[in-house]
Amino acid sequence: MRKRWIGVLALVMGMALLGGCKQAGDNANESVPKEEASLGGDSVEGNVESDPWDAFNAEDYITLGEYKGMQVSVAPPEEFDEDDIEIMTKQLYFEKVNATDGIKDRPVALLDMTNIDYEGKKDGVAFDGGTAQGATLLIGSGQFIPGFEDGLIGVMPGETVDINLTFPENYGSSELAGQDVVFTVTVNFIPQMEEDQVAGLGFEGVTNLEELHKYAEDSLNAQAQSEYLNAIQSAAMNQVMIATTFTGEFPESLLERGRENYAELLDQMMMRYYGVDAKTMYGEQYEDTLNQYAEQYARETLVIKAIADREDLNLSDSALDARMEEAAKEVGTTVEHLLENGLTKADYRESFLYEDVLKVVVENTTNTEYP
Repeated sequence: MRKRWIGVLALVMGMALLGGCKQAGDNANESVPKEEASLGGDSVEGNVESDPWDAFNAEDYITLGEYKGMQVSVAPPEEFDEDDIEIMTKQLYFEKVNATDGIKDRPVALLDMTNIDYEGKKDGVAFDGGTAQGATLLIGSGQFIPGFEDGLIGVMPGETVDINLTFPENYGSSELAGQDVVFTVTVNFIPQMEEDQVAGLGFEGVTNLEELHKYAEDSLNAQAQSEYLNAIQSAAMNQVMIATTFTGEFPESLLERGRENYAELLDQMMMRYYGVDAKTMYGEQYEDTLNQYAEQYARETLVIKAIADREDLNLSDSALDARMEEAAKEVGTTVEHLLENGLTKADYRESFLYEDVLKVVVENTTNTEYP
């Protein structure tokens, strides 16, 4: 069973989430995920005059490599079995419904949603982020570290068990990576999905459990197709990055923006899924992680800008307005709403340019037969 349900659920729910804790900079030429590519900037809301895209000439910092005619080898879209769809169905349901009661007369089984209290201790002392009450956990989702969910199979609601585990060596927190811990877990009850709750979940066209199941299946398949296309984009852009020569200097505005973006993203992710901020999770590696990402961010941004300049993809104000109207319509909102939460027209201009550059690159890339 697949172990990536946090990221899949977040994407299906329309959340801006990085799909993992990978430390950037492991490969200086690795492609930056699309969600992270916006330059941002200090422009006033709705104002494109101070668009940071125009603040520097990309080819002062790089010698752009070939970006057409690449060949890549990417696996076909992932296929899902019935267990995968059942997990997704329950994740979608319980993301919206906070159950206060459920089954108490049978033991926990694979694919059960559970309501649990837990406390994690290392050397007898509770560690930060390791304690929760009334948490929901779907057995088989892979949301917790290996062994945690397996340790609850067969436990009766109302029963408390100690689960001896070892954190993975590559765990984000240096204080916990590779360490032996004990989780004391109480299973409170096994929540169940209720037919009469489904219509109020907010999923378009979904009014019952059967329709929710189909929605989950369609969402997984759509996400698999999206990941397939993203993999082609990433592989193609990786070749472009390798073929590009960098001077070794980067605009400080890009580096700072990269640090800011990644710091905010890490905090959101760590708080949501681990209950601690990124500094706590990454410890002494935190600043290095931000700096590595910032350089990677600057490298790809320079390449994207250089291709956009060569292909004459830069958007006029009127073209930008039209794209924003189209984007707002697609998600059933207004341009004004798109510009809330600190986003600017400059942010959207750069996001559209990133999309357009990727389109040019992918249209000129061949995906050969996968081994």
